[in-house]
Amino acid sequence: MSPLKTIISTIFSVAFTATAQAGDFLTDFDAGKKKAAAEKKCMLVKFTGSDWCPPCIKLDKEVFSKKAFKSGVEKDFIVVVLDYPRKKKLPAAQTKTNKEVAKEYNLRSYPTVMLMDSQGKVFKSISGYSGGGVEPFLKELKNSLKARKFQ
Repeated sequence: MSPLKTIISTIFSVAFTATAQAGDFLTDFDAGKKKAAAEKKCMLVKFTGSDWCPPCIKLDKEVFSKKAFKSGVEKDFIVVVLDYPRKKKLPAAQTKTNKEVAKEYNLRSYPTVMLMDSQGKVFKSISGYSGGGVEPFLKELKNSLKARKFQ
């Protein structure tokens, strides 16, 4: 393979990976729905302003970046992180899709975490984050799943 083709291939693979996942989480809402349906799981969708929103940054630092959180949600949820940055640039298609999802779900504030079924029907919405860390957050998620089963 020529050096130019190697560079182009590397750029596309890195760009694809960046748009497909944020850390260990998906960044494509439709891909999240498909994966949730295939795995018979619910979705946890985090709407965040990763580079400008202090509570968003705190939620990521204290909860979403922790191994305990990742292992605590993987059994029940497909996690999708939809970012609305002000400083960094996302690919145009991802920006457009994220805006459409925010509009569809009438997003009012950041951070917002919505728990949904694999069809996108919301059964719990959590707005803001004031602290507490992984354990209380996981407890709220588990309680929401239990409550959903009785609906």
